[in-house]
Amino acid sequence: MNETIQWNDWEAFCCVVEQGTFTAAAEQLDCPKSRVSAAVARLELAIGSKLLQRTTRRMRLTDAGSAVYRDVAPLFARLREIRQETLAREERVQGVLRIAAPYEFGAHQLGGVICRTLAAHPALDVKVEITQGMVDPIRDGFDVAFVAVDADLPDSGTVARRIYHVERGLFAAPALAAGLHPQLLPEDLANLPTLTTPGDDMWEFMREGERVAVPIRPRMQTANAELRLQGALAGLGIARLSLIYCEAEVAQGRLVKVLPDYPPPPLRVFALLPDRRLQPRKVRVFMEAVEAMMASGLLGGGNDAAAPGL
Repeated sequence: MNETIQWNDWEAFCCVVEQGTFTAAAEQLDCPKSRVSAAVARLELAIGSKLLQRTTRRMRLTDAGSAVYRDVAPLFARLREIRQETLAREERVQGVLRIAAPYEFGAHQLGGVICRTLAAHPALDVKVEITQGMVDPIRDGFDVAFVAVDADLPDSGTVARRIYHVERGLFAAPALAAGLHPQLLPEDLANLPTLTTPGDDMWEFMREGERVAVPIRPRMQTANAELRLQGALAGLGIARLSLIYCEAEVAQGRLVKVLPDYPPPPLRVFALLPDRRLQPRKVRVFMEAVEAMMASGLLGGGNDAAAPGL
């Protein structure tokens, strides 16, 4: 017996039996009649038994053919059922949508979108995991992973969709800022306390259209922008935060901008998806909601909206 029997040959045989003729089977399978005939002949040769007795006028199953059809046909019928069930399930917005997002972005930007999506689709559940740095949705098992970067995305084989452009700045309490040199330069940060994200020992700035990296002296390191904001308000150091996150504190005079002529490079927020094709409907619906709210400005100002705290 040939161990390399093709599934398509089994399917062709079952279709011939069910349709009654090779011509009808070819129409059902959308292929030439000769291909169906060749498939049945290969199957007969592979299992060493005649399955169909054919004449110019009629066709009938042999005993071996009857036994094979009886055992195999239910398998293909079940496969067709599974396909239809899967298609129907994927067209419904249901199941668990797994999302990864930085803390502040998830809390401030995605919260409204997630709540509206859940309200519109009662059969959908959402699981949001707070992450820091790069996330691989395939490796880590997420349907959508949001990441914020100030450089190029590493090549991970995932689909990257740009969501936001985040403008940032340096902020400090007025008492601390008052003691800074009036001609302060980015290089002076090496001797000043800073409030940074974990692993930061250099900050980049835009100077005449070019990026310039300078060393810094972290006094507090945390991925939580709220803690960095509180540290800045307490006068513990200079914090790098998004402009919109500090808007109220600056308006109230509780924070002032430091080095306004040397802005940090903007952050870009991307949605990473495992695959461009055959996305589950729950993912398509959610991303459509994100893009619709982004376009409307409800996420913070459209394509160039700043994500709080990043």
